[in-house]
Amino acid sequence: MKPTIKDIAQRAHVSTATVSRVLSKKAKSYRPETAAKIEAIAKDLGYKKNLAAAELAANSSMLIAVILNNTQTNFSNDIIAAIQAETDKAGYQMFILYAGNHDARLLNQAISVALERHVAGILLVATSLDEQAARTLRESNTPCRLVSVYDEDDPRYTGFKFTSSNNEEIGYSAANYLIERGHSRIGLAGIDRSSTGKQRLHGYQRALTEHGLIPHMEWVEYGDYSFGPQQNMLKTLMNKDLDAIITASDMVAVGMIREAHLLGPDIPKDLSFISIDGTFLCDITIPTITSVTQDFYQMGLIAVRSLLNDDDSQFIPVHITPRNSVWLLSKKSFER
Repeated sequence: MKPTIKDIAQRAHVSTATVSRVLSKKAKSYRPETAAKIEAIAKDLGYKKNLAAAELAANSSMLIAVILNNTQTNFSNDIIAAIQAETDKAGYQMFILYAGNHDARLLNQAISVALERHVAGILLVATSLDEQAARTLRESNTPCRLVSVYDEDDPRYTGFKFTSSNNEEIGYSAANYLIERGHSRIGLAGIDRSSTGKQRLHGYQRALTEHGLIPHMEWVEYGDYSFGPQQNMLKTLMNKDLDAIITASDMVAVGMIREAHLLGPDIPKDLSFISIDGTFLCDITIPTITSVTQDFYQMGLIAVRSLLNDDDSQFIPVHITPRNSVWLLSKKSFER
């Protein structure tokens, strides 16, 4: 059996309350010689403090749970790095729980584990809430923040604050950039059917419509944002006689450009690409990939600060990073 505070108290001939004060480092509530005796006994017994119980008893915690949707992309690397840096700076510790890939069972399991630790707050990175998860989080009264995901039209997300890029603006910016460079038959590849995918699809469609172009759903190929085998997806879109493709993530872009090298079209002369995310992958491909770049590190920093300060929801600005994967067909419209 693991040694307890009671075991230490019995050997030291003091009360359990005294042991608790010593191990909790409550200064001026015990004599130095008593503290030394208790600490020596605790070490001898191999006692390890139960952090969860101590935090619960004190009604405080310096732990932040990060629940991460396990999407097979690299977008979350900078978010996690920023969360780690900012929690450490604020004197907190973080731990990560994986929630599968939009897996309701694993998400609810992760939330339960986080709440069992009596955490100071929860950051849910790219996780899609179901009704059970939303209800559990509301009933717990534990501060939480959605990161890189939001849905202002879905009642399940009502009341949950977020830190994210504006996904509709991302889809709009990508399509608009291509249109201003003379492209008119623009595909969208790799989005899923979550709120993020729907928002990016809507922005893409809005840009086409504003420029007098007709959005065709047959130009849209669904996926899961991952590298995966992109050959069938690219073949399908090439048969639509497109002149450009927006990819839902850098992973999708890398996969499709790889397949383009095998299938024959010249990138970007025959087919332009613009990717969503703008991570380091865009700089190591041939050609390098023009992107709608999200500031994931800033997103992570703001998410932690907003969680601890209970700030309002916030969109993190995005920008276009020109590289070598977009061919200039015409510059008439973007010079006006």
